[in-house]
Amino acid sequence: MPVPTLYIHGWHGNERSTDQLIESAENEKGAKKVLKVKVSPQGATTYSGKWNSDVKHPLIQVVFENNEAEIPDEAGWLKTITEELRQRYGISRINIVSHSMGGPVTLFWALNLRDKNSPRLQKFVPIAGPFDGVIFTDDVPNQNRIKENGEPVWKNAAYQSYYEKRGDFPRGVSVLNIYGNLEDGTNSDYLVTNASARSLRWLIKDRVEYYDEKMIKGPMAQHSKLHENKQVDRLVNDFLFD
Repeated sequence: MPVPTLYIHGWHGNERSTDQLIESAENEKGAKKVLKVKVSPQGATTYSGKWNSDVKHPLIQVVFENNEAEIPDEAGWLKTITEELRQRYGISRINIVSHSMGGPVTLFWALNLRDKNSPRLQKFVPIAGPFDGVIFTDDVPNQNRIKENGEPVWKNAAYQSYYEKRGDFPRGVSVLNIYGNLEDGTNSDYLVTNASARSLRWLIKDRVEYYDEKMIKGPMAQHSKLHENKQVDRLVNDFLFD
């Protein structure tokens, strides 16, 4: 059974947020989008496309119609999707690529909602994930930093709750954490500081099979441009499909 990769957008995102990532996987690695799953504001799922177990690298695009929902709500919808994939198609393993808030949504699902019957998370690629604060909300550039041992100096309430549940993160996951640095002195991608993105490691380092970080630099490292960035495309595709 092939392992499908789910693509999850972020706050105010939509299918366009993951279109280029998906198209690059199709063009460069012979992957194929087989399903699109739309989730209504009430949590009802609508599937389009057709699952094909003969496709070597099947891709599934997830679209939340309420793209301003809270993290626990979207994580609950992700749980619904993973359960339906298992029940409908016998899918036992998944990869997840996320942009922005899709990272904490995936983390919340993995820590709080996943159970022994859930498909096993095999690879996780958060892009611009705000795991410990968002600029203009509860973070400011350069207020936080990562200590030599990997621990963030400042931890928001959500991060502290993740830390308390860290032992529930599934074992054996391979993680590629991609984040942006505009090189403008903020050490951020405009919305997410490098410290916030990199704080993921401290949460899951004792559980994962493999963990790596990649910093993208320059103007195309802006938060929303990271999912339109060919360097990001290559990193994601090589990690998932090679």
